[in-house]
Amino acid sequence: MFIVFIQKKGWLKFNEQTNYLETLWQDYQNDNSTSDKNFYHNRLTHLFFTGLNNPQQTDIIGINNGGFLRQIIGTVPYLNGGLFEQDEDDRNPNIIVPDQAIDVILQGLFSNFNFTVTESTPLDVEVAVDPEMLGKVFEELVTGRHESGSYYTPKPIVSFMCREALKGYLSSKLTSENKEAIELFIDEYNAINLKNPEAVLETLKQVKVCDPACGSGAYLLGMLHELLDLRQCLFATKGIDYKTVYQRKLEIIETNIYGVDIDPFAVNIARLRLWLSLAVEYEGDNPPPLPNLKFKIETGDSLTAPNPQGSGMVREEFIHRFREAKAKYLRAHLGSDKQSLEQEINEVKKQIALLTHGSASVIASDKEAISKGFDWVVEFAEVLAEGGFDIQVANPPYVRMELFKEIKPALRKNFPEVHSDRSDLYCYFYGRALQLLKQGGMLAFISSNKWFRAKYGEKLRQHIADTCQVRSITDFGELPVFESAAVLVMIFLAQKQSDIKLNTQFTQVKSLESPYPDIKTVINEQGTILPNNSLNGKNWLLSDSTTASLINKMSAAGIPLGEYVNEKIYYGIKTGFNKAFVIDGAKRAELIAKDTKSAEIIKPLAVGDDVRKWRINYKDKYLLYMYHGVDISELKSVIEHLKPYRQQLENRATKQKWYELQQPQLKYSKEFEKPKIVYPVIAKESRFAFDIMGAFTNDKTFTIPVNDLYLLGILNSSMVWDYLKTFCSDLLGKSIELRSIYTSKIPIPLASESEKEPIIKLVQKCLDAKGVNCEEWEKEIDERVAALYGL
Repeated sequence: MFIVFIQKKGWLKFNEQTNYLETLWQDYQNDNSTSDKNFYHNRLTHLFFTGLNNPQQTDIIGINNGGFLRQIIGTVPYLNGGLFEQDEDDRNPNIIVPDQAIDVILQGLFSNFNFTVTESTPLDVEVAVDPEMLGKVFEELVTGRHESGSYYTPKPIVSFMCREALKGYLSSKLTSENKEAIELFIDEYNAINLKNPEAVLETLKQVKVCDPACGSGAYLLGMLHELLDLRQCLFATKGIDYKTVYQRKLEIIETNIYGVDIDPFAVNIARLRLWLSLAVEYEGDNPPPLPNLKFKIETGDSLTAPNPQGSGMVREEFIHRFREAKAKYLRAHLGSDKQSLEQEINEVKKQIALLTHGSASVIASDKEAISKGFDWVVEFAEVLAEGGFDIQVANPPYVRMELFKEIKPALRKNFPEVHSDRSDLYCYFYGRALQLLKQGGMLAFISSNKWFRAKYGEKLRQHIADTCQVRSITDFGELPVFESAAVLVMIFLAQKQSDIKLNTQFTQVKSLESPYPDIKTVINEQGTILPNNSLNGKNWLLSDSTTASLINKMSAAGIPLGEYVNEKIYYGIKTGFNKAFVIDGAKRAELIAKDTKSAEIIKPLAVGDDVRKWRINYKDKYLLYMYHGVDISELKSVIEHLKPYRQQLENRATKQKWYELQQPQLKYSKEFEKPKIVYPVIAKESRFAFDIMGAFTNDKTFTIPVNDLYLLGILNSSMVWDYLKTFCSDLLGKSIELRSIYTSKIPIPLASESEKEPIIKLVQKCLDAKGVNCEEWEKEIDERVAALYGL
């Protein structure tokens, strides 16, 4: 694909034809000089590794008018950059790309699309294949990328995040500039109101931007284009920064942007896109060699190396040598020069590592973490020595905590300020980004929104509240922002500083219709300024001032549900394998007929979906309540029933006898048999029910073991449902997650008996009607509950 784009520039010629690949392929097919033909070995390897990667190729082609080399690959430029350096696989003669595959690619794929060398603008809809397609191909086709939790970010979102990060950066660096002037400059490329455009240019030239999970380079390219457009604006309107587009891009790539990813192939694609973006800007027949990006866009694990803030000081002489060697390496062309510079860089890195981590002071586990992880303070020493990065921008991977258990110990040690045993991987990227940012630096992430409300996000919320000013939160809820991922996402922008108070803009995006994908307009039309103290400590209230006022009134009028019921909010029973332990009435009768003792451990069962508003839809379901320590001597029929499932039962994650329930909740099992309030873990509407049948409930429910119809009326009121929607985690399908961390905080009004009595009577009517045609009674309940809250 890279060659297809490059040939559009006219730099590749075969038989003086610029439709290079097609002509090369046709010539190869017409060549009958050998029977052992293979296009990859006979032509492409010479093109990649002798032509495009050989600084002396002009001399080779010049001999005898090119001789053999010109005959097989034509005229090609030296491009360098590490792109066409041979690796171990390239040298393996046993790796063969069959001609049939080449034919499908050239004739079946490339010939059917219009390739353009200009990457589309954020809102462009031109039907053409641009260099951005390299990133999309990577995201869609690379095996395991989705398993690693990586998804391709839509370009309008990338552009918005880069622009907002740059606004925060310029505003903090250039305090004399008007905020509106900076916004006009970045949003509209209009520099007319800037007081000191020269200072703005120098500040843009100095910015250090990093994506710690860069993937195929969407944010690296996004920031490259934003910085380029801003500098071109200054040249066009103010006459400063007199350079070609190629020179500006090269300077930005060499000076401003950094990236790291754990996937080597992703890193190669990111480098490839940067090279291509640079190459297409050169106007002329002899393009200069591409920069070497080995020490700019790097492969490594961003999280497992120790906290860079805890490292020792590095002497200026080493930083100076390191910076100079890396700068020379970027533009080194000869293999011998690159090799010697790489050796010098690695030697200086060893010295820096010794100074930052020490030798005797570093315990064995730290040494192992340093060797396995990406050691930021060493690899990007020239940035960390100056205090860190100005901007961290990323779409961190979406990986659930069960899938990275092997690195949990390192994460616990590296990120005590955000760690929770149930934290998903993206939480630690927030922690790392804040470690890498200098004071005043900008954090711009798009990630899951669950950490706003989930218990595992408490420490992260507290850490951000303590160290940052949150500029904006744009929550997409369940909207499908990523076409290939069912992830609930939001855009989070914060500045690493705790002393300056900024307003926080919160936007709950309602749809992906117009004005989306213009995120800025969506925020202007739908956003709200959060009240002061909304993001205070670990408890964040993401709502407008009206909702916040209602929440505060409700909280002032009562006590938390957890306190009201003496913290008795119980999670349901987890079987670990429902097929074995959940039976119907016929099987129940069969087991009891064989062993009458079985009746004692067979309980009526209600699951989450059975729980409706006011009522439980009792079904023909029973639970084999095989608690831990159950005596099976008189339960032979039950054991015989379970035996066919023994292998699956033994494979469960927790330790118990194979015939026992995984989590029987034995400690409070007697409470299931009493009158109680039951509600589901996940719901789209209020679904608090009253059970008097002694049903045992599964792990998709919670139980409150009280006979309290007043409480049931409060919980099923519209006010409480609005309260829960404000705090509970959103799920796909307009549902919310009613975990006890949220429900335990529901304010329950302290009412007199005379205030409770009419609500109890109305609730009893709803129960007698089994929840059918209860609208008038529910309306009156709402009115009475609202009065108790003072609403």
